[in-house]
Amino acid sequence: MIFSLTSTSDMELVKSALAAGKRVGLTSGTYDLLHYLHHIFLEKCRRHCDILIVGIDSDRLVKATKGEDRPLVPENQRVEMVNALASVDGVYVQDSTDAWLRAVVELGVHVIFKNDQFKPDEIIGREHAEVVIVPDVKIPDSTTAIVEECIRRRDQKSDGDADGT
Repeated sequence: MIFSLTSTSDMELVKSALAAGKRVGLTSGTYDLLHYLHHIFLEKCRRHCDILIVGIDSDRLVKATKGEDRPLVPENQRVEMVNALASVDGVYVQDSTDAWLRAVVELGVHVIFKNDQFKPDEIIGREHAEVVIVPDVKIPDSTTAIVEECIRRRDQKSDGDADGT
């Protein structure tokens, strides 16, 4: 489900799940060039909750955190791709860390999921929900690594063209 934190009906769905005793989890990320490790991370998160909600960073936020050349995939497509995963029950677009904190508080989530690049005492919202650090799978296959490899190959090709080879 793609939802809005400002929609009363969307918020009611989450509130009814909470009232039914469901454990609600929340995570967020860029999810640019959705790949296998994203899938594994979200599957691991889902094992710790009944309902998993994912905040997708807006195009503006991605540019601010990852650089002017990102995102490669527009937010509406990233939202649809993450929403299509079986482990995900809902997604929303977030444009700031304020939106993240508002989601934690307003949704009344039980657990916040982050990868092991984060320290629990640095996580926004930790005073409102349990924090679970999900260790990254250790293979060199992140979006950043894929993008860097594409850029490296493009630059190599451009250098070769400049030399007339």
